Formats: sequence, C-alpha cells, structure tokens
Amino acid sequence: MTSSKITEALAAEVAETDDGDIPDRARRAIETLILDHVGIAYMGAALTGAPLIAFARDQGGRADAVLLGSDLRVPAALAAGLNGQFSRATNFEETGPGRHIGPLCVHTALAVGQRVGTTGRAMVTAAALGYLHCARFHQAVRANNGMAHHRTTAAAIAARLHGFDRRRTARALNLAWEMPHRFRADTSSRVATLAFEAKRISPFGTPGPLATPFFHARHGIEAALLVAHGLTSVEAEIDRDRADYDVPGLLRQPPPFDLIGRMELKPWPCNRPGQCAIQALSDLLQDHAIDPDTVTELRLHVPRVSAVPHQVDPAPDTYWEAIYSIHWAAAMVVLGIPAGPKWVTASRLRDPRARRLAAMVEVREDREATLAYEETRRDDVLGSVEIVAAGRSYRAQASLGQTLGSPNRPMSAAAIDAKFREASSLALTPTHAERLITALRSIDTVVDVGELAALLVVDQTPKT
Repeated sequence: MTSSKITEALAAEVAETDDGDIPDRARRAIETLILDHVGIAYMGAALTGAPLIAFARDQGGRADAVLLGSDLRVPAALAAGLNGQFSRATNFEETGPGRHIGPLCVHTALAVGQRVGTTGRAMVTAAALGYLHCARFHQAVRANNGMAHHRTTAAAIAARLHGFDRRRTARALNLAWEMPHRFRADTSSRVATLAFEAKRISPFGTPGPLATPFFHARHGIEAALLVAHGLTSVEAEIDRDRADYDVPGLLRQPPPFDLIGRMELKPWPCNRPGQCAIQALSDLLQDHAIDPDTVTELRLHVPRVSAVPHQVDPAPDTYWEAIYSIHWAAAMVVLGIPAGPKWVTASRLRDPRARRLAAMVEVREDREATLAYEETRRDDVLGSVEIVAAGRSYRAQASLGQTLGSPNRPMSAAAIDAKFREASSLALTPTHAERLITALRSIDTVVDVGELAALLVVDQTPKT
C-alpha cells in the first residue's frame, strides 16, 4: 500500500470514470437535483440575497457564470459559492447521504460548466462524481475533521470539468483539503449552546460546516484553478487523516453509485428528520376536512435532532427563524399554504391565524425515533401527529422512509416542477419559469452549458 492510496484512488475515480459509467438511475437523480436546486436558489436569492448580490457586484471579476436572481455574471468560484448559499438559505435543499451536499454539487457544476462551456452530459457526470465523493466520505467518517471533504467535493467537480488528469486532480484534492474553514463539531456540548441556541441562526445556515457552500465551493474551485495555473501541493494530504475514516469503505470498488439514489429532496422547508411528522400531518389533513380555526391542540413527536432549540420556535419573527421552525411548518401545512416563499413573507409572519397555530404546537421527542435516526435506520424513524379540532381527536404517523422525497417515495416530476414554480416565483415570470424547467429537464442533451446563461439571468427586481 502506497502512502497516497486514498488520494490517488479518489483522483483516478474522478478523472477516469467515463460518462457511460454513471448508471441511468443515478444520472436521472442528478438531473432532478439540478432542476430542484436551481429553483430554490431563486427563492434564496430573492429573500436573502440582496447583501450577497451587492457584495458580488462590488467584487467584479471574470464574467464566468450567472449569479442567480440577478443580472450579474461573476467568477465561477463566486457564482458557485453564492448560488449554493442561496439554495442552502431556504432549508428546502437535498439532505441525502452526503449531508446537505446538493447545493454545493449542483452550483459548482453549473458555474464551472458555464466557465468552460462543457456539455450538459459532462456537467451531470461531474456533479454525480462530486455527489458520490462526498457521500462516500460521509458514510466512512469516524471522527469530525472539519468536513474537508466538502471542499474536495467542489475541487473534484472543478477538476473533472477542467479535464484534469489523475495527477492534477490529486493535486487539486490535496490543496482543497489543506484550505482552512471554521468548524464546530456538532457533537460537542459547545454547539448545544451556540449553533443550536434558539433564535441564534447564522445567515450562512446552521449548524456549522454542513451549511456553508459559500466557503466550500469557493475553496474547492480555487484549489482547482490554482493547480490549473501550475501550483503544486503537498502529496497525499488526505491520507494523513486516514485514521478518521473507514478506508476500505471509502475506497470500495466498484463505486457505490446506489448512494446517489439515496438522496432525499424536501417537499417542505424545514428540518428533514422532522418531516416524517409533517408528512403524517399532511396525510391526516388530506383524509379529513379539518377547519384550521377549530384546531385547539396540535402535537408532533419527532427524533431529538428535530427538537433542538432553533427548530422548536413557536413564535418565529424573522425569515431565518421561520425556515427552521417545525412549529411554523406545521402551521403552514394546516393552513394549506403552498411550500415556498409564501411561508415566510413579512405579512405571513404577522398573520394572527398562522401565529396562533404555531404557538399551539407542542414538539416532543420520540426516543425510539431518536435511536433509529442515530443508528442510521432512516426507514424506521417514525414521526407522529395528534390534533384536536372541533372537539374531535385525530392521530397519524409516518416513517422517514414513507416521507415524500425519500428514495421509497420520490417526488414526482410534476411535484418537482410545481416546487420549482413556487420557489422561483419571486424572481421569474411564469413563462420564464416554464422555459427554464424545459431547458433543465433536458440538461443531458445541452451542447454548451454556457448557452443556458441567457435563461438563468433575471432582473433583480422581485416579480409580483
């Protein structure tokens, strides 16, 4: 075994996998992920993006790629970082085996794809390899090490799209692994009082490194660009941390492309494990004509990860508080408000009916659900709901495996398209949204990703 076994093996996989090696099911999943995460990026840009768009305008630089929600074209690293952050800033993003990696994979591939003028098929392959890279690291991790593999995920995608060979890909991965990033382990007691403190929510998301595509995408792409200009790196940097990983699992051959099929898309903007209770609530409401104004009791039973302070806010006052509050999600579902921007407008946050319902919600930990979640038995994670309305009691439960957006219950193409329309409604006209959906649905046939730029650009002025 050479000292660079991990680095070299991963670099070879990124550089030498053929387009045809990606199974059709995995390609379709990535194509759906691209459509989904472009849509929610427009939502994040419209509702949180003003200071970040102003920052990008101030920075200037090469016109590589479109900054979504604006009329700007900016350097690829900046476009990927900000567009990824716009997606993550909705709490509406994918949460599969790589932990919130969808925004990073999609927007790194889209931005670098525009820079180099690659085909849509090559862009999908790069995004798939990046997704697989991150998912494998996450499955194999034994100890938190700063989530460096999120940075190498972006570096892998950029290296692939720039046509790097194995050697230069290894250099990009090593260099990205070296780059610094602030990190707080989500198992520490300090995080329990900081990252998970009620109403203490960073505009870069929470908790810590899982939610910062702004930094990870920029560092990864910049690492690849530095290598493209001849910068070398220390060798086998990833291998130095081999004790933090199950190495045989990390390097399993053939590559476990089934991990891509395990991605989970969100039908509602709130914590994913808690969505099994929201699914139970949604199913119950479909089965019974319950008048929201007659509801007097509403209880949710969820795993502990969905009951930490910033996610059990019965009275959210701001956008950031609302997108994490499971109380608010339950209230919106009861009121029948379409998931997306309409959940978090200023007028909605002041709505007395919504605030009454949210304040009424009780969130309780289900210890068996907590145990199943901690043992990664996601199909066994149960959420349940109890409602009392007009003096009558209703109960329902659903597993995470039965929740819409899971591999067992994927969102239909029509549901994904509807989510795109709703999420992008503050930025795109209906006609523009339909044209972009059509283009992204056929991304695998696009000859030059750069040609999508004209469709991606929008006036920054919100549409009404």
